[in-house]
Parts: sequence; structure tokens; C-alpha cells
Amino acid sequence: MELIPADRFSFRQLTEAYNQTRVDYLVPMPMNEARLREYVYAYDVALAASCVAMRHKTTLGLGMLGLRPQRGWVTRLGVLPSGRRQGIGQTILEALLDAAARHQCREVWLEVIKGNEPAYQLFSKFGFTETRELIVARRAPGTEARRMVDMGVRRVTNLNHEEALILLAQRRERPNWLNEIETMSNLRNLSALLVEMNNGGRGWVTYHAGLLQLTRIVVEVVAGDPAEVTATVLNVLHRLYKRQDAIVENIFEDALWSGYQAAGYFDAFHRIEMMLTL
Repeated sequence: MELIPADRFSFRQLTEAYNQTRVDYLVPMPMNEARLREYVYAYDVALAASCVAMRHKTTLGLGMLGLRPQRGWVTRLGVLPSGRRQGIGQTILEALLDAAARHQCREVWLEVIKGNEPAYQLFSKFGFTETRELIVARRAPGTEARRMVDMGVRRVTNLNHEEALILLAQRRERPNWLNEIETMSNLRNLSALLVEMNNGGRGWVTYHAGLLQLTRIVVEVVAGDPAEVTATVLNVLHRLYKRQDAIVENIFEDALWSGYQAAGYFDAFHRIEMMLTL
């Protein structure tokens, strides 16, 4: 088996390899070439530090490494079904951790889908420990929100991309790699709504509005009841974008989550965030 740096492959080849590793995955999440390009750019994936495992010109698996100052992020680690239980995943992970050390990372982060026991056991074997459980949630277009509160909205202010980044930089909770300020700064065309309620509640939501889907949704409550304000902010958002599906990734199961549920979001699956100190 040979490990080859991922930057020696085209995005088409990497996309094909990734999809082959996910054919029987717990949550498949298929990619196309355009989405993989966006993924690599948004999450600071270093293809030269990532790798593809091959034997006799046959792809066996791959793994990618995101790099930010003193931090690494293991992602898209997968092995084709025919190559599993042969130590390939372990070999790829070792190579990614070696690359992180060479780039002077002090910490390496990752997420594993809850219920993926083989991957969880592999990461635990290398010393990764759980930090928190994260929710991936969705909302279908046309979903009726629960009438949790009267929509006593006093003012809604529309904000542009730069203003959305200013809000995101002020979050109180530590964000996950997928929605860190570095990720959001790599994106284009973010929008935000600042919502003020009659009862003094205030909050905001940032998002990216595509033709069919709302993504990059982040809610922060500035004042008032967290669940009530979250539900109100999201109801305002979805009244503006009635036809779009919505997805929110890697949020916490806290008081805000009740507000998401009241606004029509449902729990799609969970990820376990893990961290290794180098």
C-alpha cells in the first residue's frame, strides 16, 4: 500500500474516491466535484497534507486534514468496503497526525457520527477524547412552526456579509470547526437578521440563502429567554424564505435547541466532537 498526497489527484478523482468510501456509510452524504472544491476552500483543507491510500493503482481510502494556526482537523477519512479491517484507516490517520505535527499543530479535532462505532473506537485508540455532542438538524419548506410565542417583533434589521461576520466573531460559545469565524470568513454572500422583540428580547441569525436551501445558519441570543428568542428569530427568517429547505450543522443541545424545535426543526443525526492534544 502507498499513501499519496491528495494534491496529486484531480477534484474529480478525489470526489469519486470519497463517494466510493461512503456507499454503505451510516449517513452517506455524497459529494460532487463542485461541492468538494467548496468544502476544501471553506474548511481550509490542505490537500498536500491529506492523502489517498492506493495499492496497484486501486484506491483503497483517503483522509483529509484541515489546517489553521496551531490546530488541525481530520475529515473525510474513509476506506472502501473491500479494504476494511486491514489497518488502512489506521495508517491514513497516522499519516494525517504526522502531517499535523509537522505543521506545528498543538491540537487535532474531528467529528464522528454518533453510532459509527468502528470509527469511534479507532479515534479513541489514538487518544482522541470526547468534547461534546453536536446536532445536525433540518427543516422542510412549508413547515408550520409551533406557536411557542406570540410573534411580538418590534424591529427587524437586515445586515450584509461584513456585518454578519462581525456578529459571528462575537459569539459567546466556542464554535465548531464547521462554523468557526475562519470558515465563515472563507464564504461569500452571508446575510444576517437582527431581531428585536416587544418584550425586550433580542437576537440574530446569520445564514446563506441558496435557491433551494438555507445553510450556514447560526443563532445567537443577546437578551431574553433563549428558547423564545431563538424561535422568534427563526420564524422571522422562515417567513422571508418560505420555499427553502434549511439545514443547521453542529449546534448544541441547550436552551436554544428548544427554540429550533419550536420553529420546525427536527433532529437528523448527531456527531461526537473529539480532540487530541499533540
